[in-house]
Amino acid sequence: MRAAARAAVVMDAAGPVEVRSYPVPAPGPGEFVVKLELCGVCGTDAHIYQGRLDRITFPALLGHEIVGTLAALGEGVSTDHSGQPVAVGDRVGVFPALSCGRCYQCQVRHRPANCPDRRPSYGFTSPVTAPPHLTGGFADYLHAANAGTVFYRTALPAEVAVLQEPMSVALHGVTRGSVGVGSTVVVQGVGAIGLMAVVAARAAGAHRVVAVGAPDARLELAAALGADATVSIQELTGVAERRSAVFDALGAPGADCVVGASGSPAAFMEAIGLVADGGVLAELGNFTDRGTVPFNPFSDLLKRDITITGVYGAGPDMLRHYHQALLILERGGRPYDRVVSHRVPLGRVGEALAALGDGSPLDGRDIVKLAIDPAL
Repeated sequence: MRAAARAAVVMDAAGPVEVRSYPVPAPGPGEFVVKLELCGVCGTDAHIYQGRLDRITFPALLGHEIVGTLAALGEGVSTDHSGQPVAVGDRVGVFPALSCGRCYQCQVRHRPANCPDRRPSYGFTSPVTAPPHLTGGFADYLHAANAGTVFYRTALPAEVAVLQEPMSVALHGVTRGSVGVGSTVVVQGVGAIGLMAVVAARAAGAHRVVAVGAPDARLELAAALGADATVSIQELTGVAERRSAVFDALGAPGADCVVGASGSPAAFMEAIGLVADGGVLAELGNFTDRGTVPFNPFSDLLKRDITITGVYGAGPDMLRHYHQALLILERGGRPYDRVVSHRVPLGRVGEALAALGDGSPLDGRDIVKLAIDPAL
């Protein structure tokens, strides 16, 4: 383990990203240190970079989709969260959030995100002006300084293991959407979480899954991951014609569940029109404040007897979803290794965040999933 680690620190909203050096501490009791192999770049990271999440102050070290090898283990760390023995050199996926698990919010209300003793999540700790510094995945090493951090050993390749956290969010979405055996599902938005929502819907027993989005490379991958049909928002530019195409693909005037993974307020209103009467819109794309929309409680909601449910992160059952995500990935059978389209070194984190936020290509290719690779 090196004495110092590089970290790509965002200095200000839409500002420069500086690669800084910090000492790698020896882990204390219940702690561990991970040598990062890959850290996925989430759409939330791009929103934070653009200043759209008020609770993040700068300078900030981002990155919460973390996979790497154990570099050092503190006293008492001998197994992962499922009880498997671990040793230095094992590959692990690290869940970014940790609540106490004992308080009223955790045990009675099942709202771990509201836990008064919740530790700062990895990739969301800010500002990074005092130790511990290595609290995000856009770095050579992660110091898992929250004693009891949830992590799992895995033999998956790093480019597949890095999908565990976004898959956990997708599983929360299909759970909130009441997807089960025989359900019809529309996944609106085919970024990484939308692609994982296709997989999650299939795992939950969906009968028919339609993916809506762009570009073509993502739609092709959605089909390979289990979508029965795809609808391109680049080819069909009008809301009415897209709705007609989706209904044709479903064979019905609406889906039992629409998973909204686009992140656009306008897309949210379009998604309402894709839900069947009595169905559910599980909205998880608008994770940060992108603005408001006109909404008619009568015609958009009550008249059609639909449910609109918010999906925030991996949800109250976040640890169960995170473990289920690993089980799905380890079962295989889908081309998960194709999801990560770009590996980017620490020195290009700013460029990667800007490209993802703008929806622009990187290195001449459309982005499906970005990952930071400190070894490059």
